[in-house]
Amino acid sequence: MSGMAKDHLVELRDGTTALIRAIGPSDRDRLKEGFAKASPDSIFLRFLAPHPRLSGSELDYLTAVDHDRHEALIAIDAATGQSLGTARYVRDQSEPETAEFAIGVGDRWMRIGLGTALLEELMTRARECGIIRFTGLIHHDNTAIRQLVKKVAGSFDSTTAGQGALEITIDLRV
Repeated sequence: MSGMAKDHLVELRDGTTALIRAIGPSDRDRLKEGFAKASPDSIFLRFLAPHPRLSGSELDYLTAVDHDRHEALIAIDAATGQSLGTARYVRDQSEPETAEFAIGVGDRWMRIGLGTALLEELMTRARECGIIRFTGLIHHDNTAIRQLVKKVAGSFDSTTAGQGALEITIDLRV
């Protein structure tokens, strides 16, 4: 089953209303601006390395997705249109029931329910498309993502991936 994810409004704990919807090429500048506002620490934990800016080709890759092999959702402030965060998965070419996932939430929007809403939407979309497993590389110090995954998925497996990284695996059939 392919096709675009449905738009979904969520109210965050601080009262902000976020619109979660499929990302598209028109979100390129919004994504670039959101990335520019992220702290170096947040960027390091997300990319596992310093990453001062998103290149044009990276912005294209992150926004021009097919919503089947590569799904990406964006959360925007319903009042201002500002990007609050994103969630995405990319299917493994050799094992299409497995996908690598990533979540990015703006520093100001952490710990108010946005990551939870994004991961829940992404997992729902993945299940609808026949994906049974998420994998992801995370920094071993990124306790926030481990807590988020445990809260939303219930459990996950992790293995040491070297250079301070863990590979986590989430069974979406549970």
